[in-house]
Amino acid sequence: MAISNPRQESDSDGKEPFAEGAALTYLFGDHSKTRILATMLSESDMDLSVTEITRISGLNRTTVYKHLDDLEELGVIVNTRKTAGQMYQINSDSEVVQDLAKLEWDLFDALQE
Repeated sequence: MAISNPRQESDSDGKEPFAEGAALTYLFGDHSKTRILATMLSESDMDLSVTEITRISGLNRTTVYKHLDDLEELGVIVNTRKTAGQMYQINSDSEVVQDLAKLEWDLFDALQE
């Protein structure tokens, strides 16, 4: 399995969605919440629509919607604004997210060795 750089989204040229090759999914398995978190961490400097989350994570909209409230309640993502739809961003102020981001980088480094 090829592991993706923690901050490198795959192109839309038919390759697998970013989250399928992320270090977090390699360690924790292919659970939908893990794929959403890997997606949100990969795009930590911007807010994402549900459409963007589904494209990058490789999940369907229903699955993404099913987990957003839980992740928001845990404080790891935040609802940033409403445009045509809701926008979400990783909560970089959260200690959990900071630890998760460090773990992701450490995993990436370990898997590259």
